[in-house]
Amino acid sequence: MQGRDEELRRIERLLADARCGESGALLLHGEAGIGKTALLEHAAARADGLRVLRVEGIESEMELGFSGLHQLFLPVLHMLDRLPDPQAQALRSVFGLVDAPVQDRLTVALAALSVLAEAATDTPLLCLVDDLQWLDQPSADVLTFAARRLQAEGVVMLFAARGDSPGSTARALPRLHVTGLDRTAAAALLPGLAPHVAERIIDQAQGNPLALRELSAALTPAQRSGQLGPLAMPDGPPALPSRLQEALTERIHQVPHATRRILAVAAADDTGDLDTVLAAAARLGGAVEDLAPAERAGLLAVTGAGLRFRHPLVRFAAYRHAPLAERIAAHRALAHTLDGAGHAHRRAWHLAAAATGPDERVAAELERVAEWAGSRQAMASASAAYERAAQLTSDPALRSRRLIGAAQRASEAGQDERCDALADQCRSRCRTRVCRRTSPACGPWSSSASAARREPPGSSPRARTRPQRSAPTSSPSC
Repeated sequence: MQGRDEELRRIERLLADARCGESGALLLHGEAGIGKTALLEHAAARADGLRVLRVEGIESEMELGFSGLHQLFLPVLHMLDRLPDPQAQALRSVFGLVDAPVQDRLTVALAALSVLAEAATDTPLLCLVDDLQWLDQPSADVLTFAARRLQAEGVVMLFAARGDSPGSTARALPRLHVTGLDRTAAAALLPGLAPHVAERIIDQAQGNPLALRELSAALTPAQRSGQLGPLAMPDGPPALPSRLQEALTERIHQVPHATRRILAVAAADDTGDLDTVLAAAARLGGAVEDLAPAERAGLLAVTGAGLRFRHPLVRFAAYRHAPLAERIAAHRALAHTLDGAGHAHRRAWHLAAAATGPDERVAAELERVAEWAGSRQAMASASAAYERAAQLTSDPALRSRRLIGAAQRASEAGQDERCDALADQCRSRCRTRVCRRTSPACGPWSSSASAARREPPGSSPRARTRPQRSAPTSSPSC
């Protein structure tokens, strides 16, 4: 598992202690999708020589008293016969095996502790309790009671709970806050993505492994290879919709339409600036009061002048499930709001996101953004801007020139495959009569691109001869 050295070390130590007859417990807590379940699965896979019992909290069973304890103990129910009669009778009563009242919950808790000890008599025991926040309260109370009293039985109890701060039931347990992955570990989960696309996904996911998987799975093949502007959101559905994504979508649908509209604006924005979002929303008839339902639903957090989504996938869901017309309106509103010189690049990308066909005015703005980025050695960003400008250009000669610019900057950024793809686009357009007649820039393209492909495999892009960084007028070498 990438980036989880401390968590794995703690788990391995607990398993090793159990093999030596010692007991221990640990609560893993953190936001949804952060990797708590994966850590429990890792523990189960590493539990050689241990018996494994497990239970998963289910929201629909939260009101069924002792349902979680019953699920956990199903494989060892026969061990009730080894317990003292009062304890055995108490567990049989709460499990509905006998028709008798339970006089004392302490007896039930002690009985659970006895079952764990009996189950570990012949072989060490690993108990995995996932989604503790959804376990019925009586089961949670009993299991945490037992976890706090384990000593030398050879039992390990691992709990996983959602949230930055565990509830009162689990507060006395040893705990470890599972946080987001660092950038290196996050990048390892994104194989096959163009470097600047991976960086964009990492920024959006904020180190959340589930968000990394969901956002990368939603990319189109073109986006995976590098066609992703700084404001772009993945525009396809995840390959395998997750429970979390479905739950977030349902929560978004439960807030009023005006709130969903301002959520779309906030999702389209990349600054997190409250004034910017509110100003853009005002152009669409929104107001600050529309944020309140989203705050109450736990979708947004507003602090001072900042606004942020509670979870990276909330932003994804808010944007993806907004109607196309509302997404376009959001980008247009943001473009008109970001009218200062310091926001020229964001304005251009918002206008591009709102464009539904060729638009030379927007294309020209994007070309200026590309030149600005290239002058600051941000070649991948310059390439993306040139490419989007080309897509919005109707004039064949100008479109080809901008495609060449995109390929030049992709070459300088070391994006060889993307450079080749852009070369192919230009070649296909240069086969048309009008392009051959009006765009001499396309003439030498085929030979230079072919020469690039003949370079030895593994040769460093930095070792190649680079084109000049002036406005693109001739074919680059990929």
